[in-house]
Amino acid sequence: MGLFLSWAAATESVRPGISRAAANQCASKLKSIEYFAAHHKSGQRQATQFTEAEVNSYLSLDLKSRYHPSLKDLVFKFEEDKLQAVAAIDFDRLGATSTKVLPKLLSFMLSGVHTLTARGQLVSGNGKAYFRLEQARFDTTTLPKALVEEIISAVGRKQNPPFDPLQPSSLFDNIEKVDVHAGFILVHQ
Repeated sequence: MGLFLSWAAATESVRPGISRAAANQCASKLKSIEYFAAHHKSGQRQATQFTEAEVNSYLSLDLKSRYHPSLKDLVFKFEEDKLQAVAAIDFDRLGATSTKVLPKLLSFMLSGVHTLTARGQLVSGNGKAYFRLEQARFDTTTLPKALVEEIISAVGRKQNPPFDPLQPSSLFDNIEKVDVHAGFILVHQ
């Protein structure tokens, strides 16, 4: 999940907790997960811990350049059994090339970059995961849950590869489940 180097260097001082060292640590752990998936023996299990700083640094410094232009920024906060995602979304870019009605309607009603804060639960098990939305804010106001879910799904479908974070999808590299704790996640293979 690669991103931007010049922008990253400029924002490291602005965004606390974002560092090249933490991004590299996350990348190393991802390689370890990939290696384990390819070389583990039957019955062998592994759990890998990722801190909030590692995940956010990796997203910011290594993956951001791969985001669809509608997703300007993404930051996670991990709480016990909950997670919060704060995304900067460019609604002008969200529906610009879409043939679907909802993204076009959203870009018609909303323009510019807005902050979407979504809090909920990462539901995972049996090699699948999805996000169950509990609360959301759009800039400083509350929107109907159904509308926020449509925004989240529309942004997810724009990514490469496309996915809907609100629908169960298969996890990669034989990951069985992900547990969310205060400040970190545990990835179980």
